[in-house]
Amino acid sequence: MTTKDKAPTGRPINLSITVAISTIGERLGGLDLPAPCPGLDYVVLVQKPGTTPCPEAIAARPDVSVHILDTIGLSRSRNTAFDVATGSLLVFADDDMTLDPAGFHRLARAFAEDPKLGFAAGWRSDRLPGTGRRGRVHRLHHFNAGRVCAPELMVRRDTIDAAGLRFDPDFGLGARFGLGEEYVFVTDALKAGLKGLSLPVAVGRHPSESTGDNWQRPDLMRARMAMLKRVFGAWAPLVRGLYALRYRRRIGDPRRVLAFARGHVPDHPRDGEKT
Repeated sequence: MTTKDKAPTGRPINLSITVAISTIGERLGGLDLPAPCPGLDYVVLVQKPGTTPCPEAIAARPDVSVHILDTIGLSRSRNTAFDVATGSLLVFADDDMTLDPAGFHRLARAFAEDPKLGFAAGWRSDRLPGTGRRGRVHRLHHFNAGRVCAPELMVRRDTIDAAGLRFDPDFGLGARFGLGEEYVFVTDALKAGLKGLSLPVAVGRHPSESTGDNWQRPDLMRARMAMLKRVFGAWAPLVRGLYALRYRRRIGDPRRVLAFARGHVPDHPRDGEKT
């Protein structure tokens, strides 16, 4: 950590924050948000709306706006957030997360103290490291940014706009490849020369396993290979081999690990196999 890449202080900030929450269908009716907090607003992005409306107590709040979309796919939902957000900083969240506004404000201080910071990642409270290198402030790069997911990612909106960056609609839930949208976005930002930091700040909690934690489904393994090709190009075969080695216990038996390393979609684990 350099002298410039240090933990944010407790000084007040003057950067507003918009939290973009993507939801779909009847899930809108179960939406729950933290109490209103100064300097923070929410945009609720609804795809494939159902018959269940947004809870009245949330829809009536002045810090909440609800937008009905005619698109499909998580990345397209998040791209709409750039168009409707009003905050200087933008956070992406899903509809089943417990959010921590105090954590968002701690991340925002890092942007206030470093005008060159383009994006930052906090941690879900269930994954926050207590010690070690990952538990300190550090720069994000291609080989440590794969863990970033909602609601950990915060971006400086005008910097992202100036770089012409958006989420790739081919990746994420509801797209051709059902994962990897945050990693593709972050690495696109790095390729554009933007600075990103990881900070030991808890910003929320996710009650269930995320799609990125699943290493058994063939469609998600295919999506991982597509993600690596999208990010690393000609270097993807080498990186795929490194991935196979690093995540061999999650992938399963050696047969599946070798298939992934060679660029083949591993079969679904057989009954009784360890995963």
